[in-house]
Amino acid sequence: MNKTLAVVISSILIGGVAPAQEITPAVKSGAKSINFTFGGLGTFGLTGAGVSGGISGSYFLGKESAVRLGVQVLSRSTTTPWNDFTTNGTNPGSDGSTSLFAFGVGADYLMYIGGITPRVRPYVGVGLRVISQTSDTKPAVATSSPAGTLVETKNGTGGDGLTFGSAAIIGAEFFLWSEISLSAEYQLNLYSMTSSSDQVQTFKGATQNVTTKQGSSNLILGFGSAGATLHIYF
Repeated sequence: MNKTLAVVISSILIGGVAPAQEITPAVKSGAKSINFTFGGLGTFGLTGAGVSGGISGSYFLGKESAVRLGVQVLSRSTTTPWNDFTTNGTNPGSDGSTSLFAFGVGADYLMYIGGITPRVRPYVGVGLRVISQTSDTKPAVATSSPAGTLVETKNGTGGDGLTFGSAAIIGAEFFLWSEISLSAEYQLNLYSMTSSSDQVQTFKGATQNVTTKQGSSNLILGFGSAGATLHIYF
């Protein structure tokens, strides 16, 4: 995250020492941009334009309005080493692990407000999100563990399943050059619903897995996400 913020700050400083001529943003009806979002000013995880960073594309319906489509992919894994050895090393075991995978898509409608200068374009908007998340957890266990020991849990970390959500958007875009800009954006969760999912547990020696239905959840209003975005117009 520190490296990302350093890049953003460096870009702003470079833009600040650019020639002082008036910059006319390359924004008009039919203009397009590709947007690279870095989550980290707060928390699309799937958060920030649109899932902790992501890529999106904008199409301008006019100079003051645009639609934006974005995708985000989150893949995370950790390992828990087996360390419970006796002094003579006769208590071997297997390492544990936790993995999570999420994929999300988002669609936004943005409305731009007259800025303080031509280079600064504040905006507001609304967005819709669809996110799918799965997880897998395997605890570190001894090789000699008895039958009935839990050895794997799928979809047990919380938030697993399919999530539909909507958000209010507020941000501001600053043009370094006519075709390149930076923006900071905050998204406030308006409503989100996560569908029920099946938690599947596997036990050592068991002939069948144990499946438990996880309940659905709803969230009305709440803190959203923040992020910085690099826009390239064409």
